[in-house]
Amino acid sequence: MTKDRGEALIARSDTELLAARHLEEAGFSAQATSRAYYAAFYAAEAALLSIGETRSKHSGVLSAFGLFVVKQGGFDPKLAAELRRLFELRSIADYMMLEDVEPDDYDPIDAARRFLDGVKSWLRANS
Repeated sequence: MTKDRGEALIARSDTELLAARHLEEAGFSAQATSRAYYAAFYAAEAALLSIGETRSKHSGVLSAFGLFVVKQGGFDPKLAAELRRLFELRSIADYMMLEDVEPDDYDPIDAARRFLDGVKSWLRANS
C-alpha cells in the first residue's frame, strides 16, 4: 500500500508540473507557481512516505523533509531549499501579488523539476 501511494504521489507531482507548464504558457504565472509548488510538495510527501513518515500540514511536511530526508537521509540541502522557496512563493502567489516579489531570474517550474528529479533519484538510491 505504501509503495503504491508513493508512486501515486510521484505521478501526481509529474501531473502538477505539467499543469504548471501549461498555465505558464497561457500567461497564468501565479497559478503556475502554485502548481509548481504542489509538484515539489507531493514529491516531498513521497520521500517521507518511503521512510514511514507522514504529516498532515504543509509546514509539517517541510519540517519533516528537512529532518528525515535531508539531515538523516542525505538529500542535497541546496536542492531541498527549493521546496521552502517554492512554499513561500506559492503563498505569495495565492494570497498576494506574485509579480511584486518573484525575481526575474528564478523559474519556479524549473526549480520544481530539479527538486522532483532529486527526489526521484533519492528514492531510487534508498529503495
